[in-house]
Amino acid sequence: MTKKVTLNDMTFVKMIEKSILKEKVKELADQINKEYEGEFLELIVVLKGAFIFASDLIRNLTVDHAIHFVQFSSYSGTKSTNEIKEKLAVNFDVEGKNILIVEDIIDTGNTLDFFIKKLKKKHPKSIHIAVLLFKPNAFKHDFPVKFKAFDIDDKFVIGYGLDLDEKARHLKHIYQLEEE
Repeated sequence: MTKKVTLNDMTFVKMIEKSILKEKVKELADQINKEYEGEFLELIVVLKGAFIFASDLIRNLTVDHAIHFVQFSSYSGTKSTNEIKEKLAVNFDVEGKNILIVEDIIDTGNTLDFFIKKLKKKHPKSIHIAVLLFKPNAFKHDFPVKFKAFDIDDKFVIGYGLDLDEKARHLKHIYQLEEE
């Protein structure tokens, strides 16, 4: 079992085991199933980072749902560019619908804030967020995060869909940048 990974001359240490990830994703799915029982849910998966988390989450959902994808970019390497680019937009009518945004990680929240404001203009019934990793110390907004698996420190992480320059998404565990 690999405890460290080296990528781009940086060392990452294992932070969350795949077995713990699996348990937490199941717990989130159970909460979502309870919250939306008897209702239809529109899942909007934020690519690329959330695709592994979303696929595991979706396999545990029992509520009726549809799956959609959006894509934004705001990172270069380990740093945010503070510029949000929409690469793939919502392509369905959200008016009157229950929306669940599935995201891999929330740090500043700038991208989600941008996206939520855009969705609200289209008058959905509800908007909630399901996120794997939340960085409360980096978060700069006040939108609620209803379903979250883990609160983590404000450190760069890879694995389980999260990348560094498009690398390391395949790792089964989540790794955190090692402090020097």
